[in-house]
Parts: sequence; C-alpha cells; structure tokens
Amino acid sequence: MKKSTVLLAMLGMVTLFFATRCNSPIVVGSTVIIPQSFPGDSITGITFPTDSHTINGWVNNPAFAGYYDSVSIYKHAWGIWAGLTAATTQSVTKADGNLLVFETWMGLNEVRDYIVAGLPCSSGELKKTGRPMLTRPTQFGHAGNLATAINQMPKLNSTDTAAATDLWVTVSYNPEQACHAINNKLFKQSVLNSYYNASAVGSVPQFPAASISIKPTYLEFPASATILQMPVWLNPPNPPGALNVFGPDQFPLCVYVDVKNRQPKGKQLVPVSLNSKNKDSIANATCNLSDFIHFSIDSTMAAFMNAQDSVQGMNNSTSGYGKAEPGNRVLLVAMHVTTKETANWTWQTYYWTPAPATPGAPSSNLAAGLIPPQVKGAARHYALNAAYVMTTPNNSSAATAGPMFGYNPYLEGGFGPSTFGIPNLTFPDFKYGMQTNCMSCHALAVPSNATGYNTDQYVDVNSPAFFKGQVKLDFAWSIQTALINDTIPYWSFK
Repeated sequence: MKKSTVLLAMLGMVTLFFATRCNSPIVVGSTVIIPQSFPGDSITGITFPTDSHTINGWVNNPAFAGYYDSVSIYKHAWGIWAGLTAATTQSVTKADGNLLVFETWMGLNEVRDYIVAGLPCSSGELKKTGRPMLTRPTQFGHAGNLATAINQMPKLNSTDTAAATDLWVTVSYNPEQACHAINNKLFKQSVLNSYYNASAVGSVPQFPAASISIKPTYLEFPASATILQMPVWLNPPNPPGALNVFGPDQFPLCVYVDVKNRQPKGKQLVPVSLNSKNKDSIANATCNLSDFIHFSIDSTMAAFMNAQDSVQGMNNSTSGYGKAEPGNRVLLVAMHVTTKETANWTWQTYYWTPAPATPGAPSSNLAAGLIPPQVKGAARHYALNAAYVMTTPNNSSAATAGPMFGYNPYLEGGFGPSTFGIPNLTFPDFKYGMQTNCMSCHALAVPSNATGYNTDQYVDVNSPAFFKGQVKLDFAWSIQTALINDTIPYWSFK
C-alpha cells in the first residue's frame, strides 16, 4: 500500500473516532482553533518562563520581611494575567469575537481524548473547535459552597433581573503542558502504575518549565435577563469561623450587571445587600457587563453542560440539572493559575472585585497598585493574590514560621473544618478555607487522593510519611481528576 494511502486511512480512523465520541469537545467541524502559547514580554512585560533562580531569589531574600519579595512576585503574577487575557486571532464565530489566550487552551477532556486516540503532539500541532467545555466543580468540592450559596440566595421578583443560576469551571493546560501530558500518557492509570514502588516514593515525569495550568470559574445567567445579580466578596470575616460557610453569608453583598453597558465608565461601585429593594442603592451598585470577562454559551456547550459527560462533572440523569440554554451568559468570577517555573510551581489566583483599586483580602492595595498597563479592559477589574511559598521564611516548618495564605474567595473561601482531613502540624488552629495555601495543598497530589486536603502548612514533598507507596503527580490534582481507568489502580494491588 502506498504511503499516501496509509496516511489517508489513518486520518480517516482518527476523524471517525472524534466524530463519533459522544459529547466530546474535540469534534469534526468547520471551526479550527489553534491553542496559543503564552505571549512574549512585549505583551506581558515579563520574561516567561522566568528562570527558577530568579524566582527563588524573590522568596529567599533577607532584605524583606519573611525573606519574601512581594513586589517582584506581584509584578510577575500580573504579567502572567496580562498574557492569559491578551487577545488572539482565534475565534469560534465572528460574532463571538476573538478568544483570549487562555480560552484557546486544552481542557482536560480534550487532552484526555488525544491520549485515548494515541495521538502524539507538539505545541504547534494541537487543534480544537471551541472553548474548553464547562463542567461542574467536584474536585474537593471546589466552589461547591459557592454553588450552595447561590441556590440559597433570595429569589428576585423581576422579569428583567436575574440571579446566577449555576456555577461552572474548566481546568485547562497551555500547549506545552498539554503536550507533555499527551506524549507521556499521564492520564492513563496503567502509566501511573508504572511509576509505583511499594517501598519508595514514585513520581510522574516533571512538567516542563513553560507549563501553565488554570482553573477558570464562571457564574451562569439566563439569556433573557438584562440586569444580573452578581455576589461579591469584599473582605474575609474576622475570625474566619464567624460566618455560615455553607450558605449565603459567604457573599452577603452583591452588585448588579447591566447587560446593555449603560453605566458610566470607571463608575465607583457601592455593593448592596442581596435583599435590598432600594432603587438608589441598587443603581449605585450597578456596573457594566463589559467590566467582566464573559461569553454566551452556544448549543454545543449547552448540550455538553446538560449532559455532563465529563471527566469532572456529574450525570444529569440523577442530579436534576439540565437548565443550560444557548445564549445564556457566563461571567468569569475566579481563576487559579499555576506555572512550572520553579520545582514547586508558582501560585497565583484572580477574582472579580467591585473595587479593583482597593480590593481587600486576600488581595491587597499593594498588589492592586502594581497592576501594569499590559493588563487591559475587563481584566483590570480582577484582584490578585499570589503565594509562592507554603510558609515564611521559604517553606519553613520551624515553630517561628509565618503563614502564607493563598486562596480564592470564590473557590476556597467557604470551606469549613470538615473539608480538611490532614492535621496541621505547623498551624494547628487553621481550619478554614481562608487559611489555605495552593502550594501546600497541591504538594499532596497523588492519584488515589489518599493524602486528602489541608490548610496552610509546610509539606515536605519528599516525605515518606506522606508519599511512600504513592505516585506524586507533580502538584497536578488535575491528573487524578482526569484518570483513564484502563487497568486496576496500584492502590488496589495486594
């Protein structure tokens, strides 16, 4: 058989595979999106990836309190946000406009499909046909408390005003991380088993330095509404346990979003109680839809959301969901971002705020004041929190160690004591989501989820006490989320 005939036959098999995958986000269609690599310093204002020695210098600098150079870290984290939210030439439809860089990246379902199909890749060869599909948050109940709070919010008696109907997330990899996962088949249980050693600490191959993983989080609103009620966070309660973490008390205030963008640009917002009926107060709390990164879901996305045939979602047949409709709007409210620029990755998180110049904790006026001109448009309405260490000084377990909180109000803000199964040996009193740290949590990532979830503390990433007989996932809980069960898992071995 001629080589050309063989290639055509192979292409046909691959096409058939993707065309027949039920609810697969990789389908045969007229739209082709090329996942974009992180842009250069002319767009971001930073070098990416930054050399690990430089970043380690920021977290080990004796000239700063706790040896931690917050200014350099915030500048770097804002540069990452500038790159993620930069416009591309890629689009799903002309009416939809150009996608932002992060919207072109590979969702877990898409990476999984490449692995199942046995397709190799390099970062310039990946292709897809839309945004990553939205799924329900299930990993550790991330954002589950916010979803509960939304369902408990007061019902609005207005035909043109609507509260959020649901909360959705998607975990995505940039092309470099996606290709590493695909070429090493890291989502396959059989592959993870190959790194298992009952008497030692196993590990998957380390991701390349240019890897970026993100977890965008969206609130969904009905298409028919022209005014949207958006819950907002101003500051954490003091003490942390002083709120009902599983109810609407997590977000007692809101703003209103004018879909028609009729509000003055740069308007100073005054958030209002969810129950307020005062027209003047509501007017003072109303901003524009253009203050958010947002999009409208299409029929393909709506069908996927309702079916939830997803590696991270639920099945609609038993959960009573299925209300997503084409045209419904989703507003970006939060995003976790981690980069493999250091061995323990860098950790930053972003969330929408009504007061971007004075965002409150877990962000700060210092962080807000360092936002660069490279961050443009709606992206400037998001607050930043960054934590590049577990504790201060850098990852210290000493009795004199200081905490380093790294959490997102819309993701971990409502976690209570029942969420955390790992005792905190560094700070025994830490029991709430507002006392967590992304690095110390993700350091425990293993396929079996045997390690559980923890509040901010020092975690020795080479400790046999945590990891003997386990396979470390290089801080990527997302691998556990997307496992392909092609064999018996190693933790079931006798």
